[in-house]
Amino acid sequence: MKTSAVYDRTKKEPFFETDRCYFRSLRDKIALKKMVTKFRSKWELECHLIPKYQKYLNKPSKAPIEVKWIDPVMGHGVFATAPIKKGTFICEYTGLITNEDLIESDNRYIFNLTVGDDETGYVIDARYSGNVARRINHSSKPNLESITLFIEGLPRVLYIANRDIKKNEQLFVDYGEEYWHQWTPSED
Repeated sequence: MKTSAVYDRTKKEPFFETDRCYFRSLRDKIALKKMVTKFRSKWELECHLIPKYQKYLNKPSKAPIEVKWIDPVMGHGVFATAPIKKGTFICEYTGLITNEDLIESDNRYIFNLTVGDDETGYVIDARYSGNVARRINHSSKPNLESITLFIEGLPRVLYIANRDIKKNEQLFVDYGEEYWHQWTPSED
């Protein structure tokens, strides 16, 4: 994976590059594992994908991508440096797995962990640690899809190409409706 020279220059806070998720505490890990076990039947349908993608987890992305500066409004984005085929593993969304109540209100680098449509109360926080996934921007017509797999009862969020992607095309994922309700000022 190639990253641009300006990757972290715009951030004032410290940042730790990591290709794996980790927990704030053992208590959080146990609580999330219990929560996921409760909804096991909802995620067993995706278990057939585990063997296909497990070999990529906890490793840097091998996809032909790079981070580039776009502008002060968009910030950074992730772009394909070569054509990418549909179904290609791009990266895992990594960071600190923690209770969503502990997230700072201005943090935009979070991925809500759900089981089916059920909220777990936990998120992956990539504000201070994570990987290239935190730089993938939103589109309502994304070329990536996020897939949450549960391996040994713990969540793993993967970004997979949902169509063929051309060289120099920016990568996008749909952040979901919930994200935009949080960050759009109300008209009240």
